[in-house]
Amino acid sequence: MEAKDLFQKHTLACLAGGFALGVIVLGIGAAFNSISGSPEFCGTCHAMKGEAASFMESSHKNQQCVECHLPHDNTVVYFMEKGRTGMVDMYHELMRDYPAHIKLSQDAHKMVNDNCLRCHSATMGEVHATKEAMDTGGDCLKCHSRIAHGSNHLEGGIKVE
Repeated sequence: MEAKDLFQKHTLACLAGGFALGVIVLGIGAAFNSISGSPEFCGTCHAMKGEAASFMESSHKNQQCVECHLPHDNTVVYFMEKGRTGMVDMYHELMRDYPAHIKLSQDAHKMVNDNCLRCHSATMGEVHATKEAMDTGGDCLKCHSRIAHGSNHLEGGIKVE
């Protein structure tokens, strides 16, 4: 019996099976997406253990790593960047060539800063470093670079409640 004949004879069963398979695949994908953005997952890498530990002491510990470290412009950009950064992190983990003190690249700095502004937009109009609102140029990390990870691996940054 050919596939066409089988599908015609069992159309409803094939559609139900395809739907069930789709739901299972989407469910597994959604679960992995959620798990792979958590501090617990990110902290499993040797190079990220200190960052994950200090993050869990910070005032942002209820957030996922991806809230700060991935773009939230649109879903396609989010998943492309998640895949790209995941591959880069995996490469460096396998090569064991992460530096002792991980620093944000210029692109990552902009992404984290944009996410600060995205989450804290309601309060940003009142931010003054000298005279005018947002006079730091909107660079949150200029003053708050130690919020989520502290100044060393033993502390979780300054507390902002």
